[in-house]
Amino acid sequence: MSYNSLLSFGDLIPLKLKCDVKKLFGETEKFVYLKYNPRKDIERYGLSITSLDGSLNGVDLDSIKEYNKENNTEYDELSFNKFTEVYHTSSEIQKIVEPFKNHIGRSHILSLQEGGYFPPHRDLPVYVEQQNSLRILVPLKGCNPPDMYFMYEDKPLHFEHGRAYFLNTNKSHNLFSFKGSYMVVLNIKTSEEVYQILGDNFQAR
Repeated sequence: MSYNSLLSFGDLIPLKLKCDVKKLFGETEKFVYLKYNPRKDIERYGLSITSLDGSLNGVDLDSIKEYNKENNTEYDELSFNKFTEVYHTSSEIQKIVEPFKNHIGRSHILSLQEGGYFPPHRDLPVYVEQQNSLRILVPLKGCNPPDMYFMYEDKPLHFEHGRAYFLNTNKSHNLFSFKGSYMVVLNIKTSEEVYQILGDNFQAR
């Protein structure tokens, strides 16, 4: 299977994987969220599930492109694959990650506070012959209208909180939070095994 073959099942695919949101927040409440892309003055924060070396130093929450430029490095989404204490502390995060554990890339809990947003963008802005990673989202809190509008092309998405979704983030999307929202964002290395894992976990609608 290829990425394009996966898309024949849809751009937003609900998965069987679920977590107990209340328990997850309880397990992670001791950790401090750091600014997401601190170069921009936007109310976005992150709690790292993976990082470059397993530490919670926030490098993985920076703009990879800008960090590479300033530090003469060549990191990509898959460089940040060491589990942090956040992962090891939360059995609910482990439950979501487990099927993809050997294929994990940059992953975190993303928090958009009131007024936090992402402008319209594509995660892969140019065409590539082979996509090396894909995106799994787990909306946790305040991810539906009117709390937050996750606009996918010209339509707002609606989620079941606590459920994992595959989302094709190559299409234009933008987010704006009116109340404060939280979601798990997993970057997963593409492979035949990963496509099989996804296929095995499609949630019947």
